[in-house]
Amino acid sequence: MDFKNDFGVKTFGKKNMKKYLPEAFYIKWKNSVRKKSLLDKETADVIAASMKEWAIANGAKYFCHWFQPLNGLSAKKLESFLDRRYSNEVIIKFSGKELIKSEPDASSFPSGGMRSTFEARGYTYWDLTSNTFIIDETLYIPSIFVSFNGQTLDKKGPLLRSMDFVGEYATKLVNLFSKNKIYRVRVKVGLEQEFFLIDKEMFYQRRDLVNAGRTLIGASPIKAQEFSDYYYGLFPQRVEQFYKDLNIELEKLGIYPKTEHNEVAPCQFEIAVLFENANIAVDNNLIVMQILKSVAKKNDLECLLNEKPFNHVNGSGKHNNWSIVTNNGINCLESGKTELEQVRYLLFMCAIIESCDKYPELLRLFSSCPGNDYRLGADEAPPAIISIFLGKPIEKELYNIAGLEYELEDTKQNIVINNLGYTPFDNSDRNRTSPFAYTGNKFEFRMLGSSMNASDVNTILNTSIGDSLKNMYEKLKDSSCLINDAKTIAKEILTKHSRILFSGDGYSKEWIDEAERRGLPNIRTFIEAIPTLLFEKNIALLENNGIYKKEEIIALHDIFLENAINTFNLEIKTFVSIVDREIVPSIMDEINDISTFLLNVENKVLRNKLDLLSNKLEFILEENIKIKEGRNKLNNINDKIELSYQYFLLNKNMINLRNEIDELESYISLKNTRLPNYEMIFSRLDYRK
Repeated sequence: MDFKNDFGVKTFGKKNMKKYLPEAFYIKWKNSVRKKSLLDKETADVIAASMKEWAIANGAKYFCHWFQPLNGLSAKKLESFLDRRYSNEVIIKFSGKELIKSEPDASSFPSGGMRSTFEARGYTYWDLTSNTFIIDETLYIPSIFVSFNGQTLDKKGPLLRSMDFVGEYATKLVNLFSKNKIYRVRVKVGLEQEFFLIDKEMFYQRRDLVNAGRTLIGASPIKAQEFSDYYYGLFPQRVEQFYKDLNIELEKLGIYPKTEHNEVAPCQFEIAVLFENANIAVDNNLIVMQILKSVAKKNDLECLLNEKPFNHVNGSGKHNNWSIVTNNGINCLESGKTELEQVRYLLFMCAIIESCDKYPELLRLFSSCPGNDYRLGADEAPPAIISIFLGKPIEKELYNIAGLEYELEDTKQNIVINNLGYTPFDNSDRNRTSPFAYTGNKFEFRMLGSSMNASDVNTILNTSIGDSLKNMYEKLKDSSCLINDAKTIAKEILTKHSRILFSGDGYSKEWIDEAERRGLPNIRTFIEAIPTLLFEKNIALLENNGIYKKEEIIALHDIFLENAINTFNLEIKTFVSIVDREIVPSIMDEINDISTFLLNVENKVLRNKLDLLSNKLEFILEENIKIKEGRNKLNNINDKIELSYQYFLLNKNMINLRNEIDELESYISLKNTRLPNYEMIFSRLDYRK
């Protein structure tokens, strides 16, 4: 691949738009993106014609509106460019109307009750701010999904509204502190995606991986991650080829694969791409997830995106790096040289501090799913308590700008490297135990689960931070003492909301106790987080700022419950089936082998093992029956809140039985083992090649 010439060849971005579009219509599109004007039908028709020409020249035979329904996944409906005239003559057709609008079935996707089965009509509309692209023979058109009545049925619509909201007030606030007026501030997001790769043969021998995306049974391997020899190590040969193939596909799509490495756990890896506008970053991440899976299959591998596919080793997250930048390149999260620049920086930092302290429940909920509960709080991911890490030097800087006292003993970095006269360093450390850490000119939100759509958490970040910026602007827009009044606002925020700042060990028991003393919520599970969406303050934030209507918020609450119920139900059904059809027969085979041996040779140790296996088998059978019966009883519960809680309790019973089975794994010979164990799965990639 010719990196310079082939990069972005499969995306209809600015480069190809300039090439294929008449200049006047390219300018019309740019003005629509910048909200200077609305896109008219004539321009849509011209863009569609140019897009069709480009797509067909690059091998496309179909087009689709690609959207993000409320299940957090991506969806599409393929349509052919082929059509016919009344004379049955074959033609290739793609109009502005087809570019702008399509009609998927709105009643078959999650709607939280906003759509009934008989109310099938829904619409997808082109998101003209995001690039169209080609995968295989299909032109993908990034789109927004709404119902017949205009209700939100997707993740992208709220994200775009939140971007406009925070951008509007960030622009107004920046212009208060600048002589050179700007016309736009945009949220920039960089996403780091963690994932596992395992051998395809191993994958299809594990029905829990196939059905649930994670292992529901499995003991700790003999060797896991305790030697730290996988992290940043050499790629196995198969994975090296996988990354080469992956990068070729991503580069064709105009996605910049910036960082790639082995992660901490065996078979675990990471890819990070460059920052983009928030909606494009989310689109790119969904594309990355899709390409990860398809390229893995081509290399006889399977890509696992579940947060915790294997017990006893690190799980996977999706680190969401959030920044906010003006159209002339000023990063609002970087301090400046003049007092105006420093105070502007102070206000943006305080807006983040205030928003996270006011709306921690929303951040916890919108970065959560049932699978993420197995990561949060472990020695691999931040705890479920929302806090912000700035580092003591940055805290002192903010307090100094605001005119507040801050006690901190000055410490100097003394970095001396042989032969280097220039050794750059950072003004703050990094804290991997913090959910929301400042890392120089951006904040890294580390709680998001690896399988999740990043739209939700960015919608909440944008809206809550935008709300704080809005309040600041309203107080400062008519100020005659701008700097003094801005410092007063910052002092109030730092005094009231400094409890959210924590620079210590987020894994420690002391922090849990300290957070409780400070009054910070510790929402341990996804199930506990769901009801917080309907808190009055949370509804007001989302409704008053035009992100969601109240009925849409209530629908989201319903969908979160359905997600929990469906996930627990699937995992429980898969688990009891594996126990009955694979675990129990394995134990029986082992019992039969020992019993046959003891007919000829008496052995006290084997006799004790036989008794243990027999007792454990009886216990496992009884407990598995209880779980099946408990699940059947849940069919009589109609209230989703109660049903989700009962499934949560039943899931705990499943985990308890799993622990018993995992302990028994070492008593079963490999001859009688029906499931590939962790050691088999982890060693299959062969890290030593």
